[in-house]
Amino acid sequence: MNAAMPEEMKRALRRPPKHGIATVDSSCNLCGSYRCTVLTTGQEHEYPNTTDDVFRIVTCIECGLIYLDPRPDFREMPTIYPPNYFAYTQDILRRDNNSQSQLAQIQKREEQDKIHRLMELAGVSGKDKLKVLDVGCADGNLLTQIKSIYGNKVETYGVDFNIEAMVLTSAAGHLTYKHRFEDAQIPDNQFDLVIASQIIQRVSDPVWFTTKALKVLKPGGVFWIETPNIGSKDAQWFKNGTWGGYHFPRNWYFFNLQTIRRLAENVGFEIASIDFVPNATIWFWTLHSLLLRRDEKLRPLADFLFPPVDFQKGTVANLVKTKLFEAIDMVIKRLTGQTSNMIIVLKKSPEIKSNTVFETIGSNVFE
Repeated sequence: MNAAMPEEMKRALRRPPKHGIATVDSSCNLCGSYRCTVLTTGQEHEYPNTTDDVFRIVTCIECGLIYLDPRPDFREMPTIYPPNYFAYTQDILRRDNNSQSQLAQIQKREEQDKIHRLMELAGVSGKDKLKVLDVGCADGNLLTQIKSIYGNKVETYGVDFNIEAMVLTSAAGHLTYKHRFEDAQIPDNQFDLVIASQIIQRVSDPVWFTTKALKVLKPGGVFWIETPNIGSKDAQWFKNGTWGGYHFPRNWYFFNLQTIRRLAENVGFEIASIDFVPNATIWFWTLHSLLLRRDEKLRPLADFLFPPVDFQKGTVANLVKTKLFEAIDMVIKRLTGQTSNMIIVLKKSPEIKSNTVFETIGSNVFE
């Protein structure tokens, strides 16, 4: 165990899984229907210190949206997002990793390419300063990278419900909202770019979440979403509960091309583009889950071959597997037009100056 790991994280690694966590019943977020059929069931396999409960994924009979029902209650967020959750440990990972390793260098280039695309979509070349909000920013790593490239051309903000994550984000020099995005008291028409990378599938109300993004964007602003695509071929191959995109029990909604379009159009966004890109992480999680579904005794082998948490470490083995999985995704995309990961770029119409679909609730204070 890494000596630099905080004591709280070490304790979290040792805690037993919780049984019978608090849950809430769900309905279809797009059409409101309670009529559904069971698609599959599954359980946590990435973190043995969260919960051992079995969860059910259902399909709405009316509109086809796929979602978790019942889902964890918000009070269980510290249970299903433990302190050692990989998004909260990026700083430790960067300290442990060899920054000169091939995997680290490839990841850095890919992240920079993504940032340049984001900023160009938001119009960085035509504005004196951009205001950027990262939703579910964890430790602020993406914002820090944006700031390192664009400097004073960008003003960076982060929002996350995890207090420890917000402390790290604030310490990195970014302004923060310490709450769920939906509840945060953010003024209307503030941002040129709102980023939600692997977040929309984890919120209790995607319609509310997307409407909030429309509300806080400036007219003409961009909402950038990245989320798993349950319409992909591998999601169909492993729909028996082992598909990595399920990410039990943290992912609550599962979109395909049709349902993400319906969400965006219902809220009032213009769809600028939808693209499908490789995602090696989903393959790590799929194959890890597949081995455990065969036999729980295979966990040491599964953890070694397809590490569900340490897949980002800059090892040669991780590099080889990452590039292999990405190549598989590109073959699938060539054959089917899609992958298990999609990027949706939405634009707020320049004519919309404010959005009064709902009033923001919550009592958190902007810091």
